[in-house]
Amino acid sequence: MTEMKDRRTRVAALAGGVILAALGIMFLANNFLHFLDAGRIWPLFLLIPVIPLAINWLEKGREAVGAVLPITILVFYCGHFLWLTHSHWAAAGTSWPNYLVGPGLGFLMLYFAERRPGLLAPAFVLLGLAAAFYSGIYGSSLPLGGFMVIAGAILVHGSRKK
Repeated sequence: MTEMKDRRTRVAALAGGVILAALGIMFLANNFLHFLDAGRIWPLFLLIPVIPLAINWLEKGREAVGAVLPITILVFYCGHFLWLTHSHWAAAGTSWPNYLVGPGLGFLMLYFAERRPGLLAPAFVLLGLAAAFYSGIYGSSLPLGGFMVIAGAILVHGSRKK
């Protein structure tokens, strides 16, 4: 058991070190290439709490699996806001259902980590609503139909005996 904990601690330290080194390289390179603009990269700061959460999860395993929810939400919103800032917020008026997608994906990832069926209800409600709103916004049944196929596949897969 101690060997497994030592391995997790080493993996957590390695992951944290790689992330910090990569960020440091980015900031050093910015002195020459000037590609970092605070107005465009501010969403990356949403990843700051992800680092200790991920390290804690890697160190403690199932005991800290609840970290999956905020990690997923923060990483998703970081990507969403990076896209919005890159596009000068042009799609902000039509991408608002993503505020439902973030927590929906968080619950879904927590379900995959814990295999507790009760986590599928909030995941499917949030993701289904987002898919329905996107279908309405774009006048296409593709988002809602795609959600239903994926949700059905998850339910079928989860119902199989292990």
